[in-house]
Parts: sequence; structure tokens; C-alpha cells
Amino acid sequence: MTTSRLQRRMDGKRILLTGGRAPAALDLARQLAANGHQIFMAESCPEHLCRQSRAIQRCYFVPEPALNTKAYVEALRQIIEEEQIEWLLPMCEELFYVAGGLSELSSHCRVFAEPLDRLRRLHSKWEFNQRVEQVGLSVPKTMLLQSRQDCLAFMESEAEQAKLRQQETGKTDAAKWVFKPVFSRFSSKVIIAEVTADGWRSHSRIISDLPVSDDAHWVVQQYIDGAAYCSYSIVHQGTITAHTVYPVRFTAGLGACVSFESVRHPEIDRWVERFVQEESFTGQIAFDFIEAGDGTVYPLECNPRATSGIHLFRAEDRLDQALFMMGIQQQSEQERIMPQLGRRAMITVALASYGLATLLSAGGWRRFPDWIRFFMRGSDVVFRLRDPQPFWQQFRLVYWNWRKGMKQRIPIIEASTQDIEWNGGEMG
Repeated sequence: MTTSRLQRRMDGKRILLTGGRAPAALDLARQLAANGHQIFMAESCPEHLCRQSRAIQRCYFVPEPALNTKAYVEALRQIIEEEQIEWLLPMCEELFYVAGGLSELSSHCRVFAEPLDRLRRLHSKWEFNQRVEQVGLSVPKTMLLQSRQDCLAFMESEAEQAKLRQQETGKTDAAKWVFKPVFSRFSSKVIIAEVTADGWRSHSRIISDLPVSDDAHWVVQQYIDGAAYCSYSIVHQGTITAHTVYPVRFTAGLGACVSFESVRHPEIDRWVERFVQEESFTGQIAFDFIEAGDGTVYPLECNPRATSGIHLFRAEDRLDQALFMMGIQQQSEQERIMPQLGRRAMITVALASYGLATLLSAGGWRRFPDWIRFFMRGSDVVFRLRDPQPFWQQFRLVYWNWRKGMKQRIPIIEASTQDIEWNGGEMG
């Protein structure tokens, strides 16, 4: 055994990950295991990706956090004690339930998560928007809809404005707006609509019928035309220790990105650095952006958790050092861990199905050659020759979610996170 491998084994930590259904959790588990750490997994979905991965020492099946938060937290506590866990890293939206039990869990190990009230402010599309504005950064014009009356009043006001614009200019220019729930994921319920002097139009549903209520608030946000990007960062008390940015090219539906390429975007880098410093944030955090034609960067939403940006890193990049501050005293912008420029990764099954279908249904034939090039050159985030079982397990996971979606009459992408979603309410 080489000296470097022996040192990694001596420095190795016992780590509990949650969210084993996510490719990002599998990828991080493999990277951490390759650097000498012992990885354990807790999941409430029985057919998750990490179930038979060689990177995992042992998988635990735990209660659904959205259904029984207390039992979920207690199960994590028992795993932590039994396996002598040093670090707990929540990877998906179960993060919020972990944060709800932070006082109990953090007495047994390090939990890489902020308190629930701070996470809620970032998870909420309205509160996040207000916080960004408070910091002094650019945001799209956004309004909160707390009732159906709010929605109708906004629509009426914008329709009147459209009529006035037509009278003044003689043109029937359309103004575009984006409607979305305050708490949502994958852009699964996003509605893009436009208003002219002739009224409102939307290809997906009637805007006046939005399910806005006292318990389910929505936001309406100015539509900004431009290039979409995502960022992913690891942060300790406002200091970034790992960071990447990637453009949104191919998605599953309107939201979830299925192709990833590392790029450099100094404006986004500066934006993220400024915001996490203002928040003094600690944890994994990601943002969705639109870069307008004039170069202004507008944040659309925040995910204060792990995202697919992890796929752009490799084991040799040493994300473990960024996560656990191993050998790091003070990170500068030059020292932070970043993936190789131009590195590509893809969720192959999703890119071959969702990504292509979305591309063709949107009439994007001109982008088809780009899809072919990415498909041929990108590396799959799930398949590994030395760890092949997760590749086949992903089909069992898809089937599990399909059956669940059919039974409950919800889209498969919603079924995939139903047991871990948190929409700002009381925990079960």
C-alpha cells in the first residue's frame, strides 16, 4: 500500500449519507469511498440507486420523513450510534427533516446542514427573492400570490397595462410572466404565460384556475429571456471551498438538468460568493440563474442542498477536503476546488428519453446535432465498470416510481420525491 493510500485510510471518516435515490448521492459516495472514507446510506425508498453499490458499507431502510418525521430522525440517530458515524450529509430534500431534528442529531455527530428556519428562507422562492433584494443583488420583478383574489387582481392589472401599452405604441407586444408555487422542485408546476391587450395566454393551463390558497402560496415572476445556468458550491461559514457552474442545455421537462459541462462564469462566481458571505452559510448550496442579453445575472431560485453539480467532480478533485476542511485552514478563490474546465457528464437514460423528447417537442431540431455530440462525448454518471449494479438498479427505481405515480395519479417525477418533499408546513 502506497504512503498516500495509507494516509487516506488513516484519515478516513465514517459518513452517513441520506438520499440514495439521487445520482448525486451515488456519485459523492463513490468519490468519498475512493478517498478512504467509509460510507453508509439511509433511504426511505426501497429501490434506491445506492442499494447495491460497492461504495456503500451498509444501507439502511428508514421511515418516510414526510410521513413520520420523528421516526425518521430516531432511525438516523440509531444508525449514527450503531455505526459510530462522524458526519451526516443530507443529499436531497430530506435535508429539511434532518434540519428539523438538528438539535438531537448534532449531539451525536457533525451534521452538514443549517437550522431549519434558515433553510426555509432559502427554499422559499418568495423569501429567497426578498433576501437577494435585501443583499443588493439584481432580482426579477416578483409578486407573492396568497389567494385566488391576488391572482385575479394581478391578471387584471397586467391586462390593463397591456392595453395602455397598445394605445401608446400601437403595437400588441406581449409581456411574459412565470407562475410557480413558493415551494416546488424540478419546475414541475411552472407555468409560463403572456399577456397582451387581448388577454392572457398559456399553453399549459388557465392561469385564473391556479390552486392558490392560504396554505399554498404562489409567486409570479417577470420572464427574463437569456441563457440558463446552474451553480453548485460547498461552503463553510460563508467561505466557498468547492464550486462549479454549468449551462442548462438538456432537461427532463422544464426543470431538471440531465447534461452537465463545467464552465467558468466569473459573474456567477462573484454573485454566489457575495450571497453566501452575506448569509454566512454552511452546507451544500445551489442556484439557478438566467443571464440576460446585457450580461446581468438574475437568480431564479435556491436549492440549499446537494445537486447534480457534483457530477462534474472526480475523486482526484478531493471533494472530501472541501466538505470536511481536511488540511484546509483558509480557502482563497484560487485555492477552492473546481472541476476541470469542459468536463462533461450526463444521466444517460434521462438524456436519451426525457432530454431528447423535450428537445423535439419544443421544435428544437437545430439543437439535435448538439444533443448527438453531447451524448457521444459525455460520461454517464451512474455506470462504472467496477461498480455496475447501480446502472441496472436505476431501471428498478424508475419502475418503482412509475408504479407509485400510476397508483396515486401523479407524474413520475413527483412520485420520485413525494416521501421527502417539504413545502414549509408542519412536519409529520
